[in-house]
Amino acid sequence: MGAETGGEGEGTREHPVSAPMELRVIGPFQARLSGHVVAMPHSVKRVVAMVALVGPVARSHASALLWPDAPASRGNANLRAALSRLGLVADELIQISGEVMALTDDVVVDLEAALSWINDVIYETSRPAVSPPPASIGRPLLPGWDEVWLEEPRERLQVLQAQALETAAERLLAAGHAAESLPYALSAVELQPWSESANRLIIEIYARRGDPSNALRRFRRFRRALELELGVQPGPDMIAAIRQLYPFGNPLVEPRVPSPTRPPT
Repeated sequence: MGAETGGEGEGTREHPVSAPMELRVIGPFQARLSGHVVAMPHSVKRVVAMVALVGPVARSHASALLWPDAPASRGNANLRAALSRLGLVADELIQISGEVMALTDDVVVDLEAALSWINDVIYETSRPAVSPPPASIGRPLLPGWDEVWLEEPRERLQVLQAQALETAAERLLAAGHAAESLPYALSAVELQPWSESANRLIIEIYARRGDPSNALRRFRRFRRALELELGVQPGPDMIAAIRQLYPFGNPLVEPRVPSPTRPPT
């Protein structure tokens, strides 16, 4: 609430404004209030994280997602117990209206800032500048959590982050900022190691920087990884990019490493 003004001569009376609850689901789970971590049992964290990532959800559906192998009666009982524990430590996190659970309106989730940056980079192409990403970009959702309901949002965020990072690198490179584009391209490859477009972009960045040796090293590393893991070769566009950098000789042939000689006995 803001300031409340009384009648004439009464002055102004300030009411304290409660700080919003912050929820972090990218990286390790964390709930913070006024800068302090709110401790809660793991069963409560699961409920809060699921509501934050799935959105408003019926209690019966929530219990089925969280305890898929349990009978419905047991799942519902587990959910009631978790919500009761939540009420003891942070009752301002979740609101329940009838059968539907949702985060309260003033909860700030770090995923929202990440998705906002991702959407700006991917879709706001009219602006050549790229704003710095939030610190959470490049990190997975709730690492270490083995939850079936988490698989889809985790994969979706990983794909979107990789796409945004690659797009940011492309926009910076097109604007003539090759050095600034490289960290974005490298981060995209960390998220999607088998992405040929992201690896080809790194090769192009090295080429623009006048560094053909690192471009060739990146190509050979990517080609070996494809051969070992997937049994395939890089596509023609990537091979053409390397041949353009090395018009003489055959850059596709890797130098042989000499066998170590045995000392004379």
